[in-house]
Amino acid sequence: MDFQLSDEEQLFQKSVHEMLQEKLAPLSRQIDERHEIPSSVLEEMGKMGLLGVTIPEKYGGAGGSITMAALGAMEVGAADPSMATAVYYLLEAGWSHLTSRLGSDALREKLLPAVASNRAFLGIATTEPGGGSDLAAMATRARKDGGRLILNGEKSFISGVAEAKKLGGGHLTLMKTDPPLKHKGLTFAFVPIASKGIQTTVLHNMGRMGISTGIVQYSDVEVPEENIIGEYNRGFYHAMLGFNYARTLVAAACVGATQWALEVGAEYIKKRSAFGSPLAKYEGVSFEYADLAVQLEMTRTMVLKAASLLDAYDRGEKVPMRELNMAVAASKLTAPQLALDAVKKVMVWHGALSYTNETLLEVAMRGILSYVVGAEGALNIMRLILVREMLGPEYLPYR
Repeated sequence: MDFQLSDEEQLFQKSVHEMLQEKLAPLSRQIDERHEIPSSVLEEMGKMGLLGVTIPEKYGGAGGSITMAALGAMEVGAADPSMATAVYYLLEAGWSHLTSRLGSDALREKLLPAVASNRAFLGIATTEPGGGSDLAAMATRARKDGGRLILNGEKSFISGVAEAKKLGGGHLTLMKTDPPLKHKGLTFAFVPIASKGIQTTVLHNMGRMGISTGIVQYSDVEVPEENIIGEYNRGFYHAMLGFNYARTLVAAACVGATQWALEVGAEYIKKRSAFGSPLAKYEGVSFEYADLAVQLEMTRTMVLKAASLLDAYDRGEKVPMRELNMAVAASKLTAPQLALDAVKKVMVWHGALSYTNETLLEVAMRGILSYVVGAEGALNIMRLILVREMLGPEYLPYR
């Protein structure tokens, strides 16, 4: 495996870094306090091609790879450690990529140019009040009626509910279309938030305040068959592919947040003195920093490996699915925990200062926790995937 970024990738990352450090980084506290990502920032990201980084050029995107999307996610996570902008970005970059691969021509032409230019929001809706990990047990149903699906049910803990209502767009929604088939009877489709029969409720989170989380209820919602992603009754498999893209970008954003935390920590321990010496001279602090820095580099490498394998898969190369699934799961398992651990340790180095809003550390901790407790796949689900690939499916608890 080539661990060097191409010239194009390096230039892309440098350009994104410079833009986000100028336009986004100074607004992280504001985003958390005002519960909104400024439209000026999103418009700038759209102009630069970030929101449509994986969308083909014919639909107004940049036509970039998952590796480029991951590099972008790292920079977004480093510029806004509240993780709100990272959530917005990864939804657009990850799920628009799946739509460009598996959506109908009509859906791609209608939706993707609007997403790339920030004229529409695209999210994902799979989790329900009764749970999110066991997708085959979902209660949301849809039945065929002519050239449409009639959708009934409820999704919860869905990101971007308010943004979709304000901007336009909607969510790729997973629904049961043939219940006796369990996970083999699910269908994935884009459902506009403005559809007749939809009601929404916004929930109040402890962090990641700049992007909304909510409940979406469907009552006889009509979904055109042209909005189906991939094949009818193959939605489970299509969603799993989409989660591989999204989980890689989640991990990349957490790599960026970890990098930010270590930069904040390094600056502080070099200038803050105790008993006549900088904190960085005390092994109890400097050794922790060294351990975190090494873990960060290992995690960054794993994330880029996952992205590289996904790019190879997209190109139609023969990719060992076991290796791909393990790389993605390992990245999503490791990166959020590392980011949280890094922020906690840097907070301890700062002492009481970190418990105030004089730093962004408390903002980062609240935001990163959303990726630890769930968001695109719980940590124990990542462990189950690793067990399945390492030991065999017969060792899964639900078989």
